[in-house]
Amino acid sequence: VTAVSGTTSNAGLAELQAWGAAPPPVEPTVPTGSNVAAASATVTASSQNAGDGQTAVKAVDGVVDGYPGDHTAEWASAGETAGAWLQLDWAGPVELNAVVLHDRPNEYDQVAGATLTFSDGSTVTVPSLANDGSATTVTFPARSTSWVRVTVTSVAAYTSNVGLAELEA
Repeated sequence: VTAVSGTTSNAGLAELQAWGAAPPPVEPTVPTGSNVAAASATVTASSQNAGDGQTAVKAVDGVVDGYPGDHTAEWASAGETAGAWLQLDWAGPVELNAVVLHDRPNEYDQVAGATLTFSDGSTVTVPSLANDGSATTVTFPARSTSWVRVTVTSVAAYTSNVGLAELEA
């Protein structure tokens, strides 16, 4: 409503109808299937803090934790920020329709943006991750892929060792 008469006190409609063709199917808003990250993926990263036990494989260990809780349950890069990456490789193609990311649950390191790159060359943009380690779910049209790489494109200003508490695919 952009205008009413001078005597109108409550604008409204008695009825509204919209006619047309049925909308196209909606992509899933929640992951379907099972987590193939922990079950069968080989995990590599651009770097890892092996001295503190914060290795790449910790990003798919099924434990959503990290510093200040259990620092050995997360992947942390070795001084990397934007440009750091974590990759999951499978022996053969898998069908993916979502990735769930958990940032490291500390106030000092935060993924502010990332890109998912798939073996077919396609990409999906990842928004800023919740800085408390809670889940950020990224859904996309299902695709067959033999690997997926998460590349950090931006971090919070105070970040010195970007990483993930957990990644599910």
